Amino acid sequence: MAWLVVLVLLCLICFGMPIGFALMISAAIAMAFSGIDLIMAPIQLFSGVNKVVLLAIPLFIFMGELMGATSISDRIIGLARALVGWMRGGLAHVNVVTSMFMAEMSGSAVADAAVMSKIFVPSMEKQGYPRTFSAAVTATSATLGIIIPPSIPMVLYGVTTNTSIKDLFLAGIIPGLLLGSAFMITSYIFARKEGHPVDERFEVARLGTAFYGALVPLLIPVLVVGGLIGGFVTPTEAATLGVVAALIYGWPIRRDLDMKKVYSLGAATVRQTSVVMMIIAGSAVLGQFLANEQLPQTIANSLGGLTDNFILRMLLINIFLLFLGMFLHASAAIIVVVPMLLPLSQQMGIDPVHFGVIVCLNLGIGQQTPPVASVLLTVCSATGLRIEQVMGYCKWFILAMFVTLMIVSFTPFTATAFL
Repeated sequence: MAWLVVLVLLCLICFGMPIGFALMISAAIAMAFSGIDLIMAPIQLFSGVNKVVLLAIPLFIFMGELMGATSISDRIIGLARALVGWMRGGLAHVNVVTSMFMAEMSGSAVADAAVMSKIFVPSMEKQGYPRTFSAAVTATSATLGIIIPPSIPMVLYGVTTNTSIKDLFLAGIIPGLLLGSAFMITSYIFARKEGHPVDERFEVARLGTAFYGALVPLLIPVLVVGGLIGGFVTPTEAATLGVVAALIYGWPIRRDLDMKKVYSLGAATVRQTSVVMMIIAGSAVLGQFLANEQLPQTIANSLGGLTDNFILRMLLINIFLLFLGMFLHASAAIIVVVPMLLPLSQQMGIDPVHFGVIVCLNLGIGQQTPPVASVLLTVCSATGLRIEQVMGYCKWFILAMFVTLMIVSFTPFTATAFL
């Protein structure tokens, strides 16, 4: 019955039904056929989202919206250009470095992709970069938003597995830097092959000016993440600090915001949050049914029974996560799938924090691979390109992501160095 429910879920998603509704319908079908009173469904829906720590999600989204609506993005781009614009293919590197900075502010890859695609794709095209290459760089580098802290998927993973969110944020730093470096190496290879231009010459004075201009925006995520890592605030309180700091900087200090704009940004935050919360609620109901059917133990025993070799087991886990990432939204995948694989990872002696980073990297690749490909679709929608056009370049950046995934999977130090 459990496998039939999973099949129904995948079919509904493939037919284009919103993931939150697909999860709820699958769960309702499962409960009806199992003889469970459907009156329990709304109770489980509510209990799935009735966690204080989940308030961090809308707050991080709102912080990202506020910072994206101010001159912060221009200042961050200016700093990135001063840092890496002198390299061959400079604007592509600026794109990646900007995404690394912006990842500290939103925690959402889709949000970063929506903002960056409007800024970088036209600018890169004007400098002679192929439009498809520009879109590929923008889409893949946006994935840094769920690896470099703060990260909304890491918050969900922490809630689902009772793992320290502070430790997860610390664990994402080195993998995020590795992933950003992999994107820059890939961009440089294409720059040498296709003759992409240098953006601007390196000047110490320009770097100093750019750093001074971006200093306050950079201090906001440092305040948020630093307060959490230092143990001074909870994840929800850290996100609240970020919202307050972004409001103060954008309204009375820079005067980029007013009441009307803040209201519209709040409405956008509510829309984004509702999507995530519907997925979390639906996943909670379906996850409870699958747990009752002991599907997590079945999958763990099946994967574990295929081989005793640690390397092969790790590869099987990654392949399984990569496959699911192609069909499930990151939020649904974490809540439904992680409880299935966590027992096996613990049997293998994998630290739950390390495993959380592995999960996020796999789901980051899933954001670039059809049919779901949420981030890639966001960029394609903004640029008017088709997925098959962008995939010509995107596949090489996905390969860079896979190489980074393998490095992090087999070298736990990359995730646990700061713990």
